[in-house]
Amino acid sequence: MSGQEIKSSLRKMDFPQCTQEALNKIGQLICGKVPSLKQMDLALDLISEFVFCEVDKRGNKIAPLNPLKELQLIEVLFDYFNGIQTESHRNTVFLSIFSGTTFALRSVILSRLISIAIGMPSEPVLVSASAWMQQLGNTSINCNKLAESVIRDYFVLVPNGAQRLNLLSNCAPQFVANFLTAISEIYFTDIKGTINFPPESLLNAVTNWIEGNYKLCIAAQQNPSVLPPGAIAMETTTPIAGLLKWCILAPIFNQNSNLYSRLHLALLNSLLEIPIVSPPRAVSAKHLTTSVGYLCRFTMDIKTRRKKDDTDTIIFDLNEMLILALDRYAQAVQVALSVKCVYGNIGDLISQLCQLPQHKILSIVICSHQVNK
Repeated sequence: MSGQEIKSSLRKMDFPQCTQEALNKIGQLICGKVPSLKQMDLALDLISEFVFCEVDKRGNKIAPLNPLKELQLIEVLFDYFNGIQTESHRNTVFLSIFSGTTFALRSVILSRLISIAIGMPSEPVLVSASAWMQQLGNTSINCNKLAESVIRDYFVLVPNGAQRLNLLSNCAPQFVANFLTAISEIYFTDIKGTINFPPESLLNAVTNWIEGNYKLCIAAQQNPSVLPPGAIAMETTTPIAGLLKWCILAPIFNQNSNLYSRLHLALLNSLLEIPIVSPPRAVSAKHLTTSVGYLCRFTMDIKTRRKKDDTDTIIFDLNEMLILALDRYAQAVQVALSVKCVYGNIGDLISQLCQLPQHKILSIVICSHQVNK
């Protein structure tokens, strides 16, 4: 059938039947072999008109789907992706209909589809979602927005929603690893003068996931998703450095939950599980330096308070907070360097550590690197 004949036959069907058939046609056009430009253009036309109903038959934009039709579309997409057995076929269609360039238009459908897949859980949909995050880069703005949507659905709006996620790391470890990387960029980061902290329920879920599987953080690197022929994936970033930052900075921001201690220990154990590869690619030296500025500013704050004759108790408490943060920082860097999983400019990392206050373990780490160098 010609492209025009395919469109004509689909226009005779009601929604959402036309969507179901359009997805099948799209799969036939772009999967199996490298599609021609004509086939890709036809597939994109079918996606816009019959999947998301964004344009009419003349290509003019039309009003977005109402809530009922939106729900029907999500159900069709969920069933379609769960029904495809071949990962490469499924990921090819998923990445085509949820391309990075259309994220703003289709983000609501994507986030709700993934939220439903998480709640079920649906391994096929989450594997394709992991491929999507891998394709765009799991530290990209779009991935961060998707992660924020999942957090809102399961850790903010739904009471006890996090309890449904206990088995998620076993069902879809690559997705969880990419999700962890995305959320590690959201918290303990200065955004326009404001620093947000993870909800307790999210922190608890993250800690339980990593305690239950020390290899979880490198799952997306060790077993990357299958991408369409010719697709170039962004480098997969592990969540280790970002989550370590949570644990390091927690004391100086009065985040005193015992979960940070547990998470820190779980991350140290995760570092010990990383296999030695050449070149290393698990932890970025640059990412490990992000805590330095916060700790230096906190140190200056202590000195300022001391000059203002703040009580000895306040100064003592602040010093204890700083010491705990430096303890965790030194431990993390020492273990990461010892297992040879750090890539990038390690010399710059050591130089940045030298800016921090005198600390016994940090001094040992710095001296050890200089000797080994």
